[in-house]
Amino acid sequence: MARVPKVLAEYAQRRGFAAEVTAVERPSPSLLRIAFHSPSLRSRDVSPCDVTAFRVGENDFRHYTPESHDPDAGTVTVVVHDHGRTDAPGLSLIESLAPGSEVVWCGLDSARGFRWTSPSAALAMGDASTLGLMAALTEQANAESTRLLVAVETEPPDREYVTGLLPEAVVLPAAEEPGAALDEWLGEAGERIRSLAPRVAYLAGHGGSIQRQRQALRTRHGLDRRAVRTQPYWATGRTGL
Repeated sequence: MARVPKVLAEYAQRRGFAAEVTAVERPSPSLLRIAFHSPSLRSRDVSPCDVTAFRVGENDFRHYTPESHDPDAGTVTVVVHDHGRTDAPGLSLIESLAPGSEVVWCGLDSARGFRWTSPSAALAMGDASTLGLMAALTEQANAESTRLLVAVETEPPDREYVTGLLPEAVVLPAAEEPGAALDEWLGEAGERIRSLAPRVAYLAGHGGSIQRQRQALRTRHGLDRRAVRTQPYWATGRTGL
């Protein structure tokens, strides 16, 4: 639901619910962390792979993955990657938010085919746009005693914060080409992946990187194609997915 006809956009917004921004922080140079509160968040189950959509224009939406959910308090936090583009409608909305702002959450659902299935072991890979997802996956895996290996690439100035957010993850400095750092790690991590024996692999973030990494997991590491779940968040040359 990135770009839809106006009538569908208005329908989606009417079906949503209002949430108030309670806190905004920039924990590292390229990352924003925003806390939302709504009574509607008390009555909703939030899976690690769930996404919400914010309307950012007459026909446009942008999707965000909750980092954490406290149903008793009715709060959710979201980590957003500030990629520095001035023409990004999603980032323009996010950067306009302040404590007391109100935004409509247009749904809170799992993407089709990309949901947590309580595996005994799992691999998750992504870039800075997926940090909220990785934090949510880690929390769920710990709660269920799932063996989870997370590998992410992020801008070097953000690595210290990301290492604190995901203390057991492999945190790589991103190269100029999206996904290149993860590609290199995947080529060297054969023994670690074989030892983990993942039942599911979650690949999210840059669309082109996901395609390469999915192929590598299938041909180099022997994962069945049905075990590799993918969710592109963005693509080179496109304003948003």
